[in-house]
Amino acid sequence: MVNKQMLLFISLSYEKAHLSCLSVHHTLVMHQQWSLLNRFRMEQGHCGACRRKLRFTDTDLCPCGETQTMSHIVESCPLTKLNGGLSRLHSADEDAVSWLTSYGS
Repeated sequence: MVNKQMLLFISLSYEKAHLSCLSVHHTLVMHQQWSLLNRFRMEQGHCGACRRKLRFTDTDLCPCGETQTMSHIVESCPLTKLNGGLSRLHSADEDAVSWLTSYGS
């Protein structure tokens, strides 16, 4: 559950890893959402291209027919894209957090 009146507290390990550049204003981003956001930022996650690279599958295609990368999922896929793309995710506004929550479930 997102609590708009809370600030995100980032652990020192995230700061040391330079993953703390997410600017969050009055939004509590849960660990699952934070992890998923970092997967999109690092282009390493549960997508067709990564699964094919690791030989978990024979295809890297998205259900929309294009190569499924983490960038494709958030930026250009007609089935899943977030208006504003990755930069919108970085803002962690209510719509972006909602998108992360629904995509991650």
